[in-house]
Amino acid sequence: MPAVIFITRIPTHYNDGTPVPPAVWRAITAEVNVLFSGWTLEEAAEGAWTDEDGKVYSERSRRLEVACQRGDYPAARELVLTIGRRLGQKAMYFEVRYFDGVEIITVPSAKGRKPTR
Repeated sequence: MPAVIFITRIPTHYNDGTPVPPAVWRAITAEVNVLFSGWTLEEAAEGAWTDEDGKVYSERSRRLEVACQRGDYPAARELVLTIGRRLGQKAMYFEVRYFDGVEIITVPSAKGRKPTR
């Protein structure tokens, strides 16, 4: 089965400006390692995106890159949604190379659920 690479950007801070603690980073990378047996997490970089209402979001984020099998696409996408929910995000960048390209996925929030820290 052909290999693909999925990439997401994980914010370094919650929406209230609180830094994402090291324990959360360790939990995310541990989960990625269990699911896909490896990962690369780059240092933070500045970025911005504009939502459908024209609101601009600027943030620092770290690039997470994972090599996996094409058939792992649903698990990779669900993982990115899980990370987004955990961090209280509105949307998450999700790129799959050698498969379908870039996707910005809306993160549905659980009613009454606060971001996990």
